Amino acid sequence: MNQRFYDIASRVVDLLMDVVCVVDEHGVFVYISSSCEKVFGYTQQEMLGTNMINYVHPEDRNKTLAIAAQIMRGKEQPYFENRYVRKDGSTVYIMWSARWQEEDKVRVAVARDITEYKRFERTQNSIYKISQMAHKSSNPEQLCQDSYQLIKSFIDIETFIVCTRHSEKNQIKFTYSNDQQYPTGSSFTVDSNTAISEIVEKRKTLMANSKGHSPLEVGKDEKVRFHQHGNWLGIPLTTQEKVIGVLIIGAANSKRYSNNDISLLEYVAEQFAVAIERKNNEQKLHHLASHDWLTGLPNRMLFNDRLEVAINRAKRIGEKVALLYMDLDGFKEVNDSLGHAKGDLLLSKVAVRIKSCVRESDTIARMGGDEFTVLLTEIHGREAVENVSKKIKDALKEGFNLEANEAVIGISIGIAVYPDDGENSESLLKIADNAMYDDKRRMNGKKQ
Repeated sequence: MNQRFYDIASRVVDLLMDVVCVVDEHGVFVYISSSCEKVFGYTQQEMLGTNMINYVHPEDRNKTLAIAAQIMRGKEQPYFENRYVRKDGSTVYIMWSARWQEEDKVRVAVARDITEYKRFERTQNSIYKISQMAHKSSNPEQLCQDSYQLIKSFIDIETFIVCTRHSEKNQIKFTYSNDQQYPTGSSFTVDSNTAISEIVEKRKTLMANSKGHSPLEVGKDEKVRFHQHGNWLGIPLTTQEKVIGVLIIGAANSKRYSNNDISLLEYVAEQFAVAIERKNNEQKLHHLASHDWLTGLPNRMLFNDRLEVAINRAKRIGEKVALLYMDLDGFKEVNDSLGHAKGDLLLSKVAVRIKSCVRESDTIARMGGDEFTVLLTEIHGREAVENVSKKIKDALKEGFNLEANEAVIGISIGIAVYPDDGENSESLLKIADNAMYDDKRRMNGKKQ
């Protein structure tokens, strides 16, 4: 009768989702229910007679042995958590309830697989952390890197690339990349036949089974359905108005991404899009505040700031700095006769010509109206500055095509050199401004 009830009890225990096990005082399994195969990946026959510590995750072995010692001293452990390594090498999170049977010298324990719960917990924590970081971050690259470090602990990720669309057609820039083939900050031209192109066009997440080539060259023909296996995910970075980029996830091997994986990564992509768009808007506002809306040149405020920086640097290293203050001759007549639209077009064309006469490292600014300035650094003498001045005057002698009209103007230029003419920005601007009016009077005298 006892044997019959024992057999019935064993069959009932085998129906449980939890694992029931008994280990002796040395930690060897003397009994384990058949659900061990579902939880640990090993059959009853494989686990019986082996030591339980062999299956415990290496990082959790010391604390597991310490808890086992407490149980053997009579202290029950109803909610002890640790990690086991499954037969396939994956990690399973276990919650144990265990007690010591002194008369039989065995530990009786029930193991519950809480891996999905732990995954959900980590996912929720990650979502919260990423959301917090996204709203505080002023550095999208750092946000992407920190998010990658969080996510890769529970989603199989080998490649993590965040790319944003460039102003030029089919160009993308890497906001963050852990792939050395595509360094952060570099750009790439997207082929219209790639999956990335389709993601941008259709604003939809795509999964693909890459055939081993570059993660950016995965073709439209390689995409698969979400219930199938794939090793590549492309997720659009979408704002209310448009797709501003793509989050690319690559795995080492083909796998099936769960709906939870995809939902989390889509949420992450949303946060990236918000942070990147905010940063772009901040940069646009900063540019608008510091640049002339018509010509795109630095405005008076930015020029004065750069002049101060250049003077301070020149003081430290003992170099010369030059300032050119310029005013157009004949602009008012063009503006009055042809209208403000043609006057604006003329100012834009003047800016382009002045820019062609100086080095890329020099600063050209529109101070307002038809006044321009140039800041020259690392100069070797006044003669070099006068050569630049002459070059600008010669460039502006040629007429300007204003659509259906032609305009011919001149330019008056005043020069001031630090430290020869002044030792601060205020004095240099005043001297250059006065010199410009002297030049204008000379030019008017010649005309008369």
